[in-house]
Amino acid sequence: MQRLVRFARLTVLVALVAGIAVAATLLFTTEGGQFVREHPKEAGEKLHAWVVGHRVIAPLVFVAAYVALIVLMFPVWWLQILAGYGFGLYLGVLWCQCGATIGSSAGFLLSRFVAADWFHKHVESKVARLRAIEEKLGHNGLLVVFALRLMHGVPIGLSNYLLGITRITLADVAIGTAIAGTPTVALYVAMGAGMDPWHNWRFLTGLVALNVVLLAPVLLRYWRPKWFKKIGVE
Repeated sequence: MQRLVRFARLTVLVALVAGIAVAATLLFTTEGGQFVREHPKEAGEKLHAWVVGHRVIAPLVFVAAYVALIVLMFPVWWLQILAGYGFGLYLGVLWCQCGATIGSSAGFLLSRFVAADWFHKHVESKVARLRAIEEKLGHNGLLVVFALRLMHGVPIGLSNYLLGITRITLADVAIGTAIAGTPTVALYVAMGAGMDPWHNWRFLTGLVALNVVLLAPVLLRYWRPKWFKKIGVE
């Protein structure tokens, strides 16, 4: 049984590396990949025309591509801009967040399956301080995911794999991503939707307010820890 599990883990790891290699090849060496990277506006207009002609299947294809890129740890900000061109602001954010939630959950589960046991056995068990941090992360899982998603420069794909080797739960990752990932996604989608967000004070005000509201529980966790201890959060 152990051999079967090891073989399955190795197979998943090889498939993941192969997927990264294929995606990188398509994105950086093919004519289509070059066109998307160098002419985002034209690519967005083409996507919009395709979405108009395929209203049922378009969201499914887009979400599948979004999930694949997150699992393979590729940046997705450019895909968020394309979502703005293709679907508009609200539907663009919706489909991006669907892809982000599914992709983050998948990356998290892959990491947990492939590396979590090894990490707990060979690394965490030998470092007392790391064990203490792990326990704290487990008790504050949702807030940790909130904080990561609100740090707009943290790569979402890589963070999922790091979360997978901790004691944070799948529910924390899925809920935290679906809620706290919205501000960053909305900014990039708005660019593609033609809203010129950097010069739209109403949009920026709403985005800042949303960030503050989502960041509040993270800050309160450290300013008022006694409040959280009452509900079992250490």
